[in-house]
Amino acid sequence: MVHLAVHLPREAKLVGSVGYSCIYPIERYLGTLKRYVGNKARPEGSIAEAYIINECLTFISMYFTETETKFNRKERNDDELDGSLRRQGAISVFAQKVRPTGAVDIKSLSPEERDQIHWYILNNCEEVQPYMKEHLEKLKKETNNDNLLSQRQQKEFPGWFKNRMFDLRSRNSPEATDELYSLALGFELRANSCSACNLNGVRFHTKQREARRTTQNSGLVVDAEFQGKEIEFYGRLCDVYRGRIPGQL
Repeated sequence: MVHLAVHLPREAKLVGSVGYSCIYPIERYLGTLKRYVGNKARPEGSIAEAYIINECLTFISMYFTETETKFNRKERNDDELDGSLRRQGAISVFAQKVRPTGAVDIKSLSPEERDQIHWYILNNCEEVQPYMKEHLEKLKKETNNDNLLSQRQQKEFPGWFKNRMFDLRSRNSPEATDELYSLALGFELRANSCSACNLNGVRFHTKQREARRTTQNSGLVVDAEFQGKEIEFYGRLCDVYRGRIPGQL
């Protein structure tokens, strides 16, 4: 085993993934051909006949666009957005193809959790950035302490942005779109909680759900910027929330 560990890094550097240099795909395909054998007295004939039938079915199924086949059916972990999320997807921060799945439970967020989630959405929304710059310039005129600017903006910007949208909405300004107006209003303390979500064909489970399973898939990595440097944050998925807009059932 020590000898194997010595050669594996070198092989990985030379050819990359093991799937491009090993015989595993061929062995798996040979196993598929062996399962075609129905008459052990004529194994070659069984394999040839089953192979031709499989090729014919594959060729024909590519032309049945209205019939569900293996070429047009949805993936197992489908992440296609439903109608309500697609409407909100007009904003960049909601453009990710993430679909919550599993049983839905209504949970109550604390005001601190709600404010933290609301700030994260506003701070990472491209459409809100011009208003954040405007608010930052306003704060710079009021204080000379750069260390307190970020803290003050995180605390005061949501309320300022809400009042700004109210003012634009009262004047029927085209800047106050329905999406920005909804962001300014925030969301309720009640939120729909799920134990899993699909993203890019992969299903992620929360830490609590995977505790009862043999497969583990709650690890996450997020590209972010910290103190002017691009770094990666590693963490675990603890919950999947879908916020409720005030007045929404």
